[in-house]
Amino acid sequence: MKQIESYVDEVYHSIGGNKKEIEELKAEMKNHLLEAVHELKSEGKSEQEAIEMAINRFGGENEIRSVVKQLFKAQKAFAKWVLYVGIAILLLSTAVFGYFLNIGNERTSVQSEIAYGIGDIIENDAEVSQVTEKQIKQLLNDASYIKNVTVFLNDDKTEPIYELDRNTGQNFSFSLVYNKYSYGSDNSFVEIGFIDYRDIGFLLLFFGLTCFGVLFFIWLAINVYHKRKRHNVI
Repeated sequence: MKQIESYVDEVYHSIGGNKKEIEELKAEMKNHLLEAVHELKSEGKSEQEAIEMAINRFGGENEIRSVVKQLFKAQKAFAKWVLYVGIAILLLSTAVFGYFLNIGNERTSVQSEIAYGIGDIIENDAEVSQVTEKQIKQLLNDASYIKNVTVFLNDDKTEPIYELDRNTGQNFSFSLVYNKYSYGSDNSFVEIGFIDYRDIGFLLLFFGLTCFGVLFFIWLAINVYHKRKRHNVI
């Protein structure tokens, strides 16, 4: 029926998008119109009357074209929004992970120097005089993230020769941001407990990758299956 074909062609005139998808939508609309025409003809309407009534039920060309354009725009806008949010979350989590990892690596290097410095000081003064303790605290002045220090001599890890707790009443033992490293030399063994955000960074990176994966899948699903939802609307 040329009138129906002309109507459908006019509705989709100047509609941008995937040509194959548009052709499928046009075929779907034609089928709906033809079904409506056959139903109206079975009710006793002439072919021309049935065609005109079926088209009127769908609405005017301008109105339908506007609806179709809005559907295409809504699909593209929502799909892009989902993808952009996923990318933004991934970039943000990657940046935070990189920042925490860099800070953690820098602290590890500093802690190593502090630990061996403390070990040397203790080896020279096993009695840990006030002067020695003052030297140790001076080493720790610029490392407020170090919360406790325990020193052993001659690999005897049962009885520490020196302990310093800087937790100020806070218990970090089971905290996600608390970590402990050990540094040993021939005559001393130093354990340092410190605040470390690298585990948080890894969790954030995992969260970002997971969110991106989920949102990317949603974006892909929208682009693959959304046309079927539009068919149901039309």
